[in-house]
Amino acid sequence: MIVHKFGGASVKDAESIRRIPSLLKSMDNERAFIVISAMGKTTNKLEVITNAAFEGKSYLVLFDSLKDEHLAVYDELHIEDENSRKELIELFANCLNVIETTAKDNYSFFYDQVVSYGERFSSLILEKYLNHSGFDVKLLDAGKLFSADDNWRAGNINHSLTEWNISNAITGNDNDFLITQGFIAGNGSGDYLTLGREGSDYSAALVAVYSNASEIIFWKDVDGIYSSDPNVEWRMENGELRMENGELGVVKIEKMSYSEMIELSFFGAKVLHEKALFALQDKNIKMQVRSFLDIHKSGTCFYNNYDEKYPSIKIISENQILYTCEPHERAIINSNHIKYIYDCANECNVNISLIQMSALKISFCVDFDEFACDRMLHNLEKKFKVKYNNDIILVTLRHYSPNDIAEFENAKNIILSQVSRVVAQYVIVETHGRASVREK
Repeated sequence: MIVHKFGGASVKDAESIRRIPSLLKSMDNERAFIVISAMGKTTNKLEVITNAAFEGKSYLVLFDSLKDEHLAVYDELHIEDENSRKELIELFANCLNVIETTAKDNYSFFYDQVVSYGERFSSLILEKYLNHSGFDVKLLDAGKLFSADDNWRAGNINHSLTEWNISNAITGNDNDFLITQGFIAGNGSGDYLTLGREGSDYSAALVAVYSNASEIIFWKDVDGIYSSDPNVEWRMENGELRMENGELGVVKIEKMSYSEMIELSFFGAKVLHEKALFALQDKNIKMQVRSFLDIHKSGTCFYNNYDEKYPSIKIISENQILYTCEPHERAIINSNHIKYIYDCANECNVNISLIQMSALKISFCVDFDEFACDRMLHNLEKKFKVKYNNDIILVTLRHYSPNDIAEFENAKNIILSQVSRVVAQYVIVETHGRASVREK
């Protein structure tokens, strides 16, 4: 069994989807399990629809636009099966019914019931196209394959039941290709839930682990892991961080350890989810990141024990928020304060990628998500006086060189920096304007 994970970019339009049959044919004649994400920016668009519906605002124009986008892709693939097209239309009708009839008293539950449709749209289109292209394909519902608890928006997998489900799906179907959705699971009561951002990687890893796969390939729009983003790069110029259209100095990393990729994921490299990496590391499954744009290019291969020297790696995380917390009571920062902050982060499903403390204050950086960060702020204010900066950038340099550090010594608008043996991090106000600092 080989597992193929197709991200949103690899199914974003008809042209991308048309690449998949030849890609699958280029592999060895081995049975395959395909895990698919939502098309392009569908998840983001469903989030906007979810927020509007939850707040009682208009969303039908946005919904109809999303529906038309998917139907246009279906039509461009020339599947010419009216019954299949009706299935897609009916799936959108079901989604609209869920939006209209689901109670609006629990945002996270409502979010999961609506946003989970993104992967269901894309998987249905891909299944119909592969069948039309002569492949022996069976679509499996991830809501019945991946079992999880009711921790909405960040479901915790029931591993024993999920393993049983995946094993039964493989032995109970003799199709050459099985397809399921990433990112979503079911609670056994007919409700869907999501597994957190980038959770589709985790879904693919679970399939690989519980199917005893020989290999898993993550198909991306880049042909491997690079020392920084090969498409859009930031550089320092006259003390300011500026964006460029790619950079010649970017280095492709042909081999990497699971541990190194876990570190990069933690610091904001949005290539692979750390949950997926931990699962695959334990089983030592062969893993590659390859480009669906050019299947003849080699990718990056991952190993459990690989300790060669890495180049300097730069991770630029935009749209960050920096919290600075000071206890309400007169007290020196202690372990209880730190634990409270991490408990808040876990409850709100946000990742702390930088934390720094003094005697009286703790500052930390997270990805900005309006719902999660508002909830985080509300919880923090119970114990702290809170200030925060938004519209900031977090620069992480891993395996940095002296020249890398020197580049930032005279940088403008750095409001926090932290340097350790292997990692240097800088919190920078975006160059288009200094963010305001507000106190709640």
